[in-house]
Amino acid sequence: MSTLRRRLVGSVALLAAAVVLTVAVRVTPAVLTASATDSSLRVVTQSPLSLLATPALLAAESVLMVGGIAAVADADLSARATLLAPPVSALLAVTLGVSAAVGVFPDATSLSDALVAALVGPTASVAAGAVVGGAVAPVVRASTTEDTAALLGGAVLLLVSIAAAPDAVRSLVAGGLGGVVAVAALWVADPEAWRP
Repeated sequence: MSTLRRRLVGSVALLAAAVVLTVAVRVTPAVLTASATDSSLRVVTQSPLSLLATPALLAAESVLMVGGIAAVADADLSARATLLAPPVSALLAVTLGVSAAVGVFPDATSLSDALVAALVGPTASVAAGAVVGGAVAPVVRASTTEDTAALLGGAVLLLVSIAAAPDAVRSLVAGGLGGVVAVAALWVADPEAWRP
């Protein structure tokens, strides 16, 4: 009975991760041209809270995905497996930022400008915040399982993200909160994997 419940929890976590990613796609900041005749770049956010919501959503999505996959497989969630959450967060952030830029700049001459603008502008802040939030999972899981290597890996990811975007404090805090909320939800829903 426990296995069936855990797989159901994992399915719900994966469904929640898909919904969260869909919302993140809708609110992610985009890089656009100033006008049809002007090729200068500017950042357009879907809402004033885009730079806060996107890292939090991407962090929560990656944590829910990693936890959901382990629950669906009814596998032991090792602290080292949770180290996948931060790279997934970063990959999603960069993919969303670059895809927004490429959609605006389909020709090859401005593609490089769009990619640079996407990777240096808000995408860098979003990615750093998402990695901070994703790193909450390995830090928590490594603390409960006393896995020193995974704990150090998670701590290094946290510190590198903070050092990479020291001026993006709001994105870093928002991403961290997104990761904490996702871990707390999984802590309650899937106690076999998360609690010591």
